[in-house]
Amino acid sequence: MFSKKIKLQAILELAHGLPPSYINKKYGIKGSATIYEWKRHFNQFGVESFQDKQTKTYFDYSFKMKVIKWRFNQRASYPETAKQFKIKHPAVIWQWEKAFKEGRLNIDQRRSKLMSNKDVEKKSKEQLEEENRVLRVRVAYLEKLHALAQKKKDLQTKKKRK
Repeated sequence: MFSKKIKLQAILELAHGLPPSYINKKYGIKGSATIYEWKRHFNQFGVESFQDKQTKTYFDYSFKMKVIKWRFNQRASYPETAKQFKIKHPAVIWQWEKAFKEGRLNIDQRRSKLMSNKDVEKKSKEQLEEENRVLRVRVAYLEKLHALAQKKKDLQTKKKRK
């Protein structure tokens, strides 16, 4: 909606001490936090974060699992993790984690069908072992979740019988 030039001018004016309300009015920016979001993107990713055309970024399953695992192991916040992996919006990571916990984070079937045998052969042994380990963790998690759900169901059934 706003050009790269306007975004940079707004950030520059904010850095020079102009009040955000003045900058919002000057450029017709409706959201009060928009300028601060632009500033955060600029600080985190530089000028490249203000591309004039929108591009859809695709993150594959293994990358998502790598990000979730890193955040868990480092006990890092969503913004820290986003910065580490150069993800523009920290909320994306929260969505991936939620999908993973609910069992909805799946390997994209479309991409899997497109992979040729050559692509599979190119994967190193280490990559395959890592993917295998991640899948084992996921299966163990889902089994534990299923066991807990079954236990809860059993407890509810016992209470109804009494």
